[in-house]
Amino acid sequence: MINFECRHYRGAKPCTYNKLDGSECPNCTHFSAYRDRILFIKLDAIGDVFRSESLLPPIIARHGIPYIAWLTGKASAPLVRMMPNVDEVIELSEDAVARIMAGNWHQVYSLSNDLTSASLATLANRHGTPVGFYMRDGVITPSNDAAMRWLEMGAFDRLKAGNQQTYQRRMLDILGEPDDAPIPLPLLNLDEALRQDAAARLRSLFGESPRPKVAINIGSSARWPKKMLYAEQIYAYCRLLRTHIDVDIVLLGGNAEEEKAARILSMRRPEDRVEAALTGNSILQFVGLLAEADVLLCGDTLALHIAPALALRTVAIFGPTSFAEIHTFDGLITKTRVATLDCLVCQGDCQKIDNCMSLMNLQTLVDLTLAQLSHGSEPSPRSI
Repeated sequence: MINFECRHYRGAKPCTYNKLDGSECPNCTHFSAYRDRILFIKLDAIGDVFRSESLLPPIIARHGIPYIAWLTGKASAPLVRMMPNVDEVIELSEDAVARIMAGNWHQVYSLSNDLTSASLATLANRHGTPVGFYMRDGVITPSNDAAMRWLEMGAFDRLKAGNQQTYQRRMLDILGEPDDAPIPLPLLNLDEALRQDAAARLRSLFGESPRPKVAINIGSSARWPKKMLYAEQIYAYCRLLRTHIDVDIVLLGGNAEEEKAARILSMRRPEDRVEAALTGNSILQFVGLLAEADVLLCGDTLALHIAPALALRTVAIFGPTSFAEIHTFDGLITKTRVATLDCLVCQGDCQKIDNCMSLMNLQTLVDLTLAQLSHGSEPSPRSI
C-alpha cells in the first residue's frame, strides 16, 4: 500500500524516511497529511527568490496544512531546498512545465510581473485565478489592486523611486494580508556540516582567531555595478575599521568577484588581516561562510537577503536600487546611502564621477559596523 495523501510521497523514488530508517507506508510513523496543493512561482534573481520565503507563513496559515511546491530557476534551486516549509522544488525546464500543468493545484501564487512567470501561472492554474500576475489576452494582468500598484511601479521609474514600502509589505498586500501583518524572518535549514566546513576554511585563513569576523560581500551585479563600493574604497574601509577594533575581515563573492578581490588583496599590508574566501558558483558554501560572520557589509545583493535568516547583523549600502524596499527586521539590517544626491534609485549605472558609491562616507560605514558588532547576534526565532 502507498499512502498518496502523505507529503513525503515521491512517486518514482523512495521517500526520505524510507531511506533513513526503512519506513513503509502501512506502518510509517512519519505520515504527514496535507490539505491544499499550492504552487508558488518565483523565477527572479536569487536574492529576490530568497526574500520571498517570508511570504510562506501567511500562505500556510491561509491554507491550513498545505503541500507547497516552489517553481524556480536552476541557480536558485539549492537555496530553495534549504527552506523547510517547501515540500517540492521544481526547477524550470520542459519537464517542469508538464509537472505544473498536471499538478491540480488548489491555488497558484505568482508574485513576479514578468512574462514567463505570468504565463506559467496561467498554464498551471485550474481553480480560479492565480494570486499575483497571470496572462489574459496575451498581456500580464494583475489579480487585484495591490498587484496593479506593483505592476505600475515596474512600468514607471518615478513610482519606483518614490516607493516607501518594503518588498515584503507590497507582496503581503497582494496576498490580501492586513497592513499591520507581521513580516516574519526568512527561514533557512543550515546543514551543520556546511557550517563546519566554512569554519575550517576561515581557520585556514586566519588561524585559531578569537577576533570578530566582518564579512564583506564585495560584488554587485553586471546590471548595477554601483550597488557596491569600489575596490579601493573597500580596502580603505578595512584599514579604517581596524584602527577602531581588532577584527578579521573576509571578502566574499563568487567567480565574478575574482578580479576585484585580487585588486583588494594586492593593496594589503601584512598587519591588515584581510583575506578572500570566494565560493565560485556554490551558494551553499557562500551561506556557510555568512553563517560564521559576526557582521556583514554589503550592497543590495543576495547576501543582504540571506543575512536575516542567519541572524547576521548587516550594514547595507544603497545607491541605484530602492532603499525603502528592504525590510530591516527590527535592526538586524542597518541601511545607509548618500543623503546629498537626488538621483538615487535610478535603476541604472550612471557615469558621474561623484556618484552614490564614490561619495559614500567610509567613517559612517565604520561607525555603523561598530554599532552592529556591539549588539552581537541572537538566534533567529524562526531558525531550526
